[in-house]
Amino acid sequence: MTPEIRSALEYCPNLPSPPGIAIAIVELGRDPNVDLTSLARLLSKDPALASRVLRASNSALYAQRRSSKNLRQAMVVLGLNATMTLALSFSLGDMLNGEPGTARGINRYWRRALISASAARMISETIKQQDDEEAFLAALLQDIGILALDAAIPEDYRPLLKEATGHDQLLSAEREHLGSDHGEAGSWLMRHWRLPERLVPIASMVHDPLSTRIPTDTRVFIKCVAVAGQIADLYLEHEDREAATERLARSAWRLLGLDGVSLETLLARVTEVLPDVAGLYDTEVISARQAAGVTDQAREILAARNLHLIQQVSEQQRQVQDMQDVTRHLLETANRDALTGLHNRRRFDEVLETEFLLASENGWPLTMAFIDLDHFKGINDTHGHLVGDAVLSNTARILTQHLRKRDFIMRYGGDEFVALLPGTGLEDARGVFERLREAIVSQVYEGARGAPFHSTVSIGLASHMDGQRRAGSALDLVRAADRALYEAKGGGRDRIGIDASTAA
Repeated sequence: MTPEIRSALEYCPNLPSPPGIAIAIVELGRDPNVDLTSLARLLSKDPALASRVLRASNSALYAQRRSSKNLRQAMVVLGLNATMTLALSFSLGDMLNGEPGTARGINRYWRRALISASAARMISETIKQQDDEEAFLAALLQDIGILALDAAIPEDYRPLLKEATGHDQLLSAEREHLGSDHGEAGSWLMRHWRLPERLVPIASMVHDPLSTRIPTDTRVFIKCVAVAGQIADLYLEHEDREAATERLARSAWRLLGLDGVSLETLLARVTEVLPDVAGLYDTEVISARQAAGVTDQAREILAARNLHLIQQVSEQQRQVQDMQDVTRHLLETANRDALTGLHNRRRFDEVLETEFLLASENGWPLTMAFIDLDHFKGINDTHGHLVGDAVLSNTARILTQHLRKRDFIMRYGGDEFVALLPGTGLEDARGVFERLREAIVSQVYEGARGAPFHSTVSIGLASHMDGQRRAGSALDLVRAADRALYEAKGGGRDRIGIDASTAA
């Protein structure tokens, strides 16, 4: 707040002052030993105020509580803190409503204050903050700085009030022309009145409810008041109610997590209690017909907005699903050999580590086989690469046919394949690959000039967790199978080699 405005407030002879009963209630609230009897004794000095507390306890604001027939019952139903806060709001409300300010915007301010207060109380109930009456009072006082500025600098301030068509426009005009706003003035005034410290920063912080300067234990409280103010703006907005509803919906969700359905229910409840609030504060807030019209229109706008959001979410979910499908396809493609359709070396490295660990932990055998096409370079040189590709593809098909679905067969690179057989020992695996070797050698291919030829394979086998056979690591198992393959090739090819180095 600028020094000029602070000085104007400090020396303003017409600055609004709280009535004596309000000051007495605040002082009573500072007493740690205050009880219902003390408060009842104070309220009994102002029968009109006591009567309004009783009426409030039986109004739609407290529709879920039992009926009260006298002040004492009302105070018991409401509780000490709620009664004290409610009585303070009535007392200050009388003062605010009775201000003789001539500015056009003052009446609008008072209407906004009462609608905000009603909404803040409902919001507090909805999100279960357990300080409903304090939220009511905070919202009632959030714009009290408007009265303070109107009294302290009327020549500068009233033109702004007259020209502003809404709360946000007034706030922007204040900051542009005064270098400050009514929020700062309101906090100064509440501190000047020595109101409860929890209420003092509300006026200055409510215009930036996401500020990191707000204490953690106050953030939700201030967000309640901020959203309540936007609800009041919706009721008082005449030019673009759709835009006001959209702003409110965004704020309610971002600040408090209230979705469209919750907000629609909240607006209906606010509309229901506004006539009672107007009666309790002896003022006209908004006609029941106009309030119902605002609620109906907001309901339609929120329904359309919810439908649009649902459509957006559905489209986003579809896009996410498409991206997941593409990702799975890319991952699958990255793990597949384009020629044979088998998994590739990358996939083998992943599977080997997993299966080796499972075999070690569970004590079941794991056999590995290297399968190498014999003299494959000669096939390419003699018959061409297209024929060579056909031999590779057909070999992959035969391997797949002779192994179980739970086995793994992969192209290791070039003319070499690798297989992992979980749960299969060395002797059983020897029988499987002997049949596979015979199936491969029996396959007849047509050469470049129509001459038939056969292809053979050499196979190297090694096992882990098979009897006394143990491999120190997955890499040791690979090395053992590779040694067995070279043994088969060195022995004349078209045969199976067995590695015995891992035997105990």
